[in-house]
Amino acid sequence: MSEPADSTPPPPNTATKKLTRDTSRSTAREHIDDTQQPELRISVDKPKTTNHRQNRVGWPTFIIVQLLMLAFVISLVPRNSGTQAHTTAPVPVPAPAAVTVPAPASAPATSADTSGLEIKLSKAQDQISALQKQIDSQRGDRERMQATLQEMTDRMALVIKQNSFVPGGNGNAQNLSASDASQVAALIPTVTPATSELVLLKERNRLTDYADKAIATGSREGLQAIVETMFNQNSANMHHAAGAEFRRVAAYFEIASNIDPNYRLPIQELFKGKDSPVKAEADLKSDQLIKLMHDHQQPWEVRLRCAYLLRANPDAPVTPALLKTLHEDPSLDVVKQAQTSFEKRVGQRFRLFDLPSIDAWWATQTQTKK
Repeated sequence: MSEPADSTPPPPNTATKKLTRDTSRSTAREHIDDTQQPELRISVDKPKTTNHRQNRVGWPTFIIVQLLMLAFVISLVPRNSGTQAHTTAPVPVPAPAAVTVPAPASAPATSADTSGLEIKLSKAQDQISALQKQIDSQRGDRERMQATLQEMTDRMALVIKQNSFVPGGNGNAQNLSASDASQVAALIPTVTPATSELVLLKERNRLTDYADKAIATGSREGLQAIVETMFNQNSANMHHAAGAEFRRVAAYFEIASNIDPNYRLPIQELFKGKDSPVKAEADLKSDQLIKLMHDHQQPWEVRLRCAYLLRANPDAPVTPALLKTLHEDPSLDVVKQAQTSFEKRVGQRFRLFDLPSIDAWWATQTQTKK
């Protein structure tokens, strides 16, 4: 059974639904079952391709979906607000903490540290000043002590000064009197043991310096000072040190020779002039050699060479001239050569620089000849 069509025309783009009976299937099976009623179906007249309308969703399903969406939205709102509060709340807090709090706390600490450093520097400067004063005081005391010792040495040297090579060796020697001895004793002040050791060490160094000078330069003055200390009764504690230094100097000159073995007298310089008869060393006479040997203005090599050339000269004045050189020449190298030539002429050996023994033996020889 179908419904009559509506006289009102359908709106555009819409489909008109009709309730019709499907007779196709019933026609095909009409011979099978005549009692079966035809099937009712809803068909659409003039279907259009532009109709995209979907089937409606049931109200229960729609309500459930809406409730789920509402619950989801509600669950998101506190999270976003909490996150916003969490991110925005700390923003105003660091500003006052960074600006106001550290500044007052750091200012007193800096001033306290500065004042502490100033106090320490002041104390250090005071300590340095005190140490400097102590050093200056000790330096002044040491300088005064050295000046006192030097004055004592000079005054003692003036009191016990003697003219001979060995004190008491000849008649011109000046012996110490009782008043001189008391004067020397008065010059020596009462000192502590430490100061006494310092004085002894200074005197020992002085003797060593004399010996070094004698060895290095051939200075007779250095050896003379050592010999005076050896025979000085007021320096009994230095006798062994002086004797050791004397033997050190003598041992050096026993084995050493400071002159060139090929050295010869400069005849052209010593005897200038075309008319001079001296052309070589063999032309020199004994008086010329003695004159050159006693001339202390000549180089020590010239004087030493003259003493060497006189060793075999037969003239009588040669031996006393060599003995004079032994006592007066300022060079120990010349003195050594003069003693060697003297021993060769007289046929007698002596210890090197042992002038007392040489003088004593020569005195006996002179008395025998008289």
